[in-house]
Amino acid sequence: MDYSVGLDEDSKSAKVQRAIDDSLEHTITSNGEGVIELEVRPKVHFNLFSALGQQYSITAAPLAIGVYLSLVTGLGGPPGYFWGFILVGFFQFIVCLAVGELASATPHSSGPAYWVIALSDPRYAHTLGFIMGWLTNAGWYFICCASCLYPAQIIMALVEATNPGFTATAWQTYLVYIAFALLYLGLNLPRVFWVVGWLLKASIVLINVGAVFLLIALPLRAHPKQNARDVFVNFINASGWKSDGWAFFLALLPAYACLAAFDNATHLTDELEQPGKQVPQVMIGSFLLSFFLTIPMILIYEFCNVDPESMLEPVGGQPIIQLFVSAYRSETLTIISAIIILIVVSIGGAATLIGWSRLYWSFSREGLLPFSRKMSELSSKDSLPINALVWGTFLMIALGAISIGSSIAMNALLGGANLCIIISVVASFGLVLKKGRRTLNPDRWLNLGRWGDAVFLIAFLWCIFISTTFCFPLSLPVTAASMNWTTVVFFGIIALAAIHWIFVFSESERPLPAHSS
Repeated sequence: MDYSVGLDEDSKSAKVQRAIDDSLEHTITSNGEGVIELEVRPKVHFNLFSALGQQYSITAAPLAIGVYLSLVTGLGGPPGYFWGFILVGFFQFIVCLAVGELASATPHSSGPAYWVIALSDPRYAHTLGFIMGWLTNAGWYFICCASCLYPAQIIMALVEATNPGFTATAWQTYLVYIAFALLYLGLNLPRVFWVVGWLLKASIVLINVGAVFLLIALPLRAHPKQNARDVFVNFINASGWKSDGWAFFLALLPAYACLAAFDNATHLTDELEQPGKQVPQVMIGSFLLSFFLTIPMILIYEFCNVDPESMLEPVGGQPIIQLFVSAYRSETLTIISAIIILIVVSIGGAATLIGWSRLYWSFSREGLLPFSRKMSELSSKDSLPINALVWGTFLMIALGAISIGSSIAMNALLGGANLCIIISVVASFGLVLKKGRRTLNPDRWLNLGRWGDAVFLIAFLWCIFISTTFCFPLSLPVTAASMNWTTVVFFGIIALAAIHWIFVFSESERPLPAHSS
């Protein structure tokens, strides 16, 4: 935020003292003409555990994996669901290590967008960084929308399950969607934001306790349970694709969604004491929690899925609510389980908005996004990107309106989020492989040593493969409902970035991004 004003010496001293008294972090400069400039810098809002809670709550893997039950019903069934998660877990851990080393070597709140700039040939750095910044912002924008949509759909599905004869309308779901968007904004505003730190820490416990509750309650109530052969062996391919192997790969999306989003932790760089160490620790810690605690949950969800066919048309369109209704045969237990998921998802939604607002703020400092001048400002007392938070919430509410007219369009936008973020990470990996890891900071906390080149190569190839897979339709023949619109959304973002580049942003106006911690 620019506090440049003409001041006499006494006023200057008073202003600087007021800044100190308010515990602001500033960069203080003078232009030599009696004008003092104070730029509000981010405060340390997070420690290792609150940052871990922020990362872990966004995916909430042990609980969220149940949301995708219907997706894999005809794409491998339970075996594809379980073994696909193991496969994705192996390769995503490699990706996690590669991203972690980059975050340790070059900590920056813009994450992959800045890494591309730092690693690129100066002739292309500006263009590549601009594109990757737009892609990562778009990806997290869509994820924020999903964090409002899913709990809204779960609530309406719960209402339908407990009120036979009631059918939720699109506009009712949208009103709940707006309520969640405003809730996330409210939790991120000054005077309330301090609560978020405690909620993020608590989320680590809540997710795990919630998982334990389901691990106990579902097996006790579910009857008859699926047998081991159905869960581990009997592969079901009802997708229309002739190859069972290809159907298996198409069903990897649930596992990927629960074991991704590594770049989120990088957006907290300016608000951590030791980002070069803490960011990779958060990435690895969150991944290990997600992977090892989700495996038993997958087994519980599958063994306790007493009516697999109901997953094709679940109550309210939500398979996890349908599973609770069928397995518990108890309205009370269904409500309790749904509330646990809603609480965790709500914390994760607020955490998602934290990450995206920091990313938007960081990239706006270079004038590379719409309304950059205002979006790059921080509140004077709490050093929070309030403008980015409010603008982001407005955009979420606007995009959410699409869900009223077209669920297909909304699903396409959410599917595009994965591709946007993967491509930005792939570009970083490719540049590291081209230039060599010797160009990275030799004093980085996470150094993969002699295994690093192999890790980056495997991560690079895996990301290309999985991003390509996500562009195919899940079933044949292709209809408007089953068409995968991910690539349309992806190139739509590229087109918007190009328009902004040509008509709004001038390369000569600003230098390359140079803000780093």
